[in-house]
Amino acid sequence: MELVLASNFDDRLVVETADLPVSTFFGGFPVQLTGGGRPPKILPTVDRDRFRSHLEVVHQHSRQFFATLNSSDLGLREYGPGYIDRFLREAAELIDLGVDGFVIALPALIEAVRTEWPDVPITVSTFARIRSVTQAQYFLDLGARTIILEEANRDFRLIRGLVRLGAEVEILVNQSCLPSCPYRGHHLNTSSLASQPGAPCPAFEYPILECGLEYLRDPARLISGIFVRPEDLEVYQEAGVTRFKVSGRNRSTDWLLRCARAYASRSYPGDLADILSLVQLKGPLSALRRVAASDPSESAGSLEKAFAPFADISIDNRAFPRDFLHHIAQVDCDHTTCDECGYCPGVARKVLRIGGKSLAEYSPPERLPPAIELLPRLGPPTAGENQLHPSG
Repeated sequence: MELVLASNFDDRLVVETADLPVSTFFGGFPVQLTGGGRPPKILPTVDRDRFRSHLEVVHQHSRQFFATLNSSDLGLREYGPGYIDRFLREAAELIDLGVDGFVIALPALIEAVRTEWPDVPITVSTFARIRSVTQAQYFLDLGARTIILEEANRDFRLIRGLVRLGAEVEILVNQSCLPSCPYRGHHLNTSSLASQPGAPCPAFEYPILECGLEYLRDPARLISGIFVRPEDLEVYQEAGVTRFKVSGRNRSTDWLLRCARAYASRSYPGDLADILSLVQLKGPLSALRRVAASDPSESAGSLEKAFAPFADISIDNRAFPRDFLHHIAQVDCDHTTCDECGYCPGVARKVLRIGGKSLAEYSPPERLPPAIELLPRLGPPTAGENQLHPSG
């Protein structure tokens, strides 16, 4: 088993995972020509010297480091004269800094890298949204080696098909996104564009707010989402997967260490919420409080009140059925509604607590104001506040 672990550029993270099966770290500059998949305001600031010295520690511990050039949207800048040349110069700088490979979502950028560096490993980002074997084949033919699954990480027909295809499959394990999230495309493009030079960065990403509201309406959706319990890694190994990605580039070293140790040991007997992102539930609160403080209307205040119980959410990992993921692996979730199946809602009633109360005691908020009313209030205070990558 291999773990692929997010880097926050703290060398302690590398040193204190020396006894774990971490083969690869990943990360990047907060702002890059192509963007890097996360809004820069939430990422640690890192300059070239810090980047290089961190990768030296990674290599001293016999690990690899992959740079994230994984935006799903380049804002049409790729059509401008000289854009690909500038991209290749930036990629060359990253290789000079010690990068071993790249995480990329767009076929055009994969083709550019592969043409210039035939042997540099390329991993296909979750931002490519691979949902079929045929789709993956195109990326492998372009020269990619590894396919990361996030949205489709419980689709075992797809996983087995990718393994038969010869792809190295990597499963993202600790995100808490909605199943078949309708807001994901908007979210990925927002993060992609916000992390490019000179772009305004939203104070909070509106699609995350919408995603969180879906959980407020039906918290059981969390259990039917895309997270993977440490105890369930064996189900993927039975399907031929040995590579597991732990995300959290914006998280503290202690949080990342807790996650890595849990997945390395294949067990976490405590609160599963300790190792999942849960950004959709905990993230909106601070944004809504900021807006409510200056918003004379009741919209922000009403939404803030609705999210408040989710500041205290727990998921009892000990209460899950032993065959939780084995059961899900037998269900065609893409063509079956949760209401029709009923399995995950049943598990949710056993494991979820919101505001210290069981799911049975939770009442969804009624008549919430439309979140779209707040969209203009979630934008950047001023344009161009991003800290640029030194190369521009």
